[in-house]
Amino acid sequence: MLNIRFKTDKDFMARLIISKNNMPTDFANYLWDKYRVSYMTLQKDFQSEEIDNNIISELEKQEFFKKLCDNANNNLERIKDNWGKSKNKINLFLDNIFKKDFILNETAIIMPPTLCAGMNIGDDQFVWGHKYGLVDKNYDLVYLVHESLHSYFPNNNLTHAIIEKIADIELSKYLNNTDKPYDCHEYTKMHHIKILPFWNIYLNKSRDSIEKENKDSNITYNLDDFAKYETQIKNMNIDSFIKFLEQQDLTDVKTNYTIAIKNKESSPQQEM
Repeated sequence: MLNIRFKTDKDFMARLIISKNNMPTDFANYLWDKYRVSYMTLQKDFQSEEIDNNIISELEKQEFFKKLCDNANNNLERIKDNWGKSKNKINLFLDNIFKKDFILNETAIIMPPTLCAGMNIGDDQFVWGHKYGLVDKNYDLVYLVHESLHSYFPNNNLTHAIIEKIADIELSKYLNNTDKPYDCHEYTKMHHIKILPFWNIYLNKSRDSIEKENKDSNITYNLDDFAKYETQIKNMNIDSFIKFLEQQDLTDVKTNYTIAIKNKESSPQQEM
């Protein structure tokens, strides 16, 4: 089960604003001139303690920052309410994907939506707030799950692709009742391609469903080439499935199927 506690944190927000240069230009230039080393340090690592904390104090006194705090609080109430209405449905979905009992107790540090921030920062915490959530409530829900799952899985490109499979693709289609998922990162694309046949078996998708999804995505591969894995994979939970993938020589999988990229308008993509 995934449990999420919601809060705001003005110090985190100040640090993130500096790291993203998300403030009026004249004030950004003022901070740059006065606290250049600290400014540069926060741009490299917004959680760094090796800074002059006056840079944070000065930012927090600004009227535009106080308005952003109000926006963050409003965003928190909206997202918290939405999560409360949807968490049981989402947890049932996750149980079906994980095929095992699990407990994740996460803290979401909510930012104003204009900051467009999403990242897991360790210690079962993540930062979230994005403008797309204002027009698509399910966008918030999908990426609350996405960032939470970074606390469950180890940090590598394979597990990031699995997180995207679970949240950005399967959960987004489930919540939006559509065949079109949210976009994933470019750098995980090859992992998505290589694990796709195994993932479809893991979810026990029907042949007709797989063929339809592959056609919609302009992907082709021979399903019969992977039939030998069915009995083994279908009985796995998510942990065993990832261990199975880690043991495969995925560099050879590309010979079994091909992918063609067709031009289309991109859907919203999360940054982290």
